[in-house]
Amino acid sequence: MFESRDDAPRSIALSSAPLDAERRHGARHIAVMRVAKLHTRHGEELCLVRNISPGGLMANIWSDLAIGDLLTAEFKSGHRAPGHVVWRRENRIGVQFDEDIDVPTVLGGDEDPAPGFHARAPRINIAARGRLRCGAHYYAVDLRDISQGGARITSADPNVWEKIDGPIVLSVTGLSPIEGTARWHDASNAGLAFNTPIPLDTIARWIAANRG
Repeated sequence: MFESRDDAPRSIALSSAPLDAERRHGARHIAVMRVAKLHTRHGEELCLVRNISPGGLMANIWSDLAIGDLLTAEFKSGHRAPGHVVWRRENRIGVQFDEDIDVPTVLGGDEDPAPGFHARAPRINIAARGRLRCGAHYYAVDLRDISQGGARITSADPNVWEKIDGPIVLSVTGLSPIEGTARWHDASNAGLAFNTPIPLDTIARWIAANRG
């Protein structure tokens, strides 16, 4: 089996851009459209970082994070930045980091990942029941993590992986059936690569509604 590669590199638009009045005086902000993972009191979730500086970021979220909530932002590079929410307007928040970050390093992606980290699209650890179809056969599976481009699943039947060969369809309550391919497996897990990435808005809302 091949190793999963469900996260094709995404382009990043860089430009100097002002934020709202809450920005720190003189801070240099970089406009980005970067999907990142947030570790929060709720668990893990996805966000869309729209603007980042050494001292903080602005992002779109799909959960009920509130002013004062602690969080840690994890980027595709593997670098993490702890901080807290300082403002919220509808689905957009402003985050102040506990310590200034080096923005080029954090946004470095494959060029400068954190030690021992392989850059990839953010994966969210989440538990959900699902069903896998391969040809005319259906198998009960448990979802363990998911990203826009793939997922890791487990099964109570350790022999199920030998029966899966070729295209698959993953069905999980709350999401439309997802077509893809089983790319790897070990004794208890299998990695799926989706044919088409799940739209960020769709997967982020589903994660927020189905955690814990």
